[in-house]
Amino acid sequence: MKALTFTLVAEPPERLDLSPLTPERLAGIERRDIERIQIGMSKHGSKVGDIFRVAGNDPLDIVFEGGSSRLDRVAEGMRGGSVRVVGNAGAQAGRAMRGGKLTIEGNAGPHAGSGMRGGRLEITGNAGDHLGAPLAGELAGMNGGVLIVRGKAGAFAADRMRRGLIAVLKGSGDNAGSRMIAGTLVVAGGTGEMPGYLMRRGSI
Repeated sequence: MKALTFTLVAEPPERLDLSPLTPERLAGIERRDIERIQIGMSKHGSKVGDIFRVAGNDPLDIVFEGGSSRLDRVAEGMRGGSVRVVGNAGAQAGRAMRGGKLTIEGNAGPHAGSGMRGGRLEITGNAGDHLGAPLAGELAGMNGGVLIVRGKAGAFAADRMRRGLIAVLKGSGDNAGSRMIAGTLVVAGGTGEMPGYLMRRGSI
């Protein structure tokens, strides 16, 4: 079997919700039906076939060829398998992952790894603000798994983190590890102001 590959044919005209395109959600679905899945966030949103050229047939090995900051919620809720983005990703990449591996070969937007419970998320470039942190109204951030950023992270990395490991290799912004409940944050290259602000437990 060959990797199920989504090749970006042009810059998306709107923000895209890619959460339906995970290994468990695509298992057993024919390619023509995959192309009909709505992913655009507008009322009459774009479908997969409008944005991507689809090839391959292995839903446990998904590749997005070509990235964009408009590709939101990549691999959200993934439980197993592999998802790889060759390029940048938008907001909430890897949100609520429970297993499997997500690799972003580029930069990721805000809230990458928010609500993670398991699995491995690796970002080869930089990550935006609120890495592994909760969305507005949520009480806890990352709750398990491993999150590695080979570049820099923005402000509030690991905010309200409860479990797991976050490693940032080239420095982070302000308030890294703020309000941590537990878990481990490793930052090489320095942090901004007020690391560990209102931290209860955990390790930085």
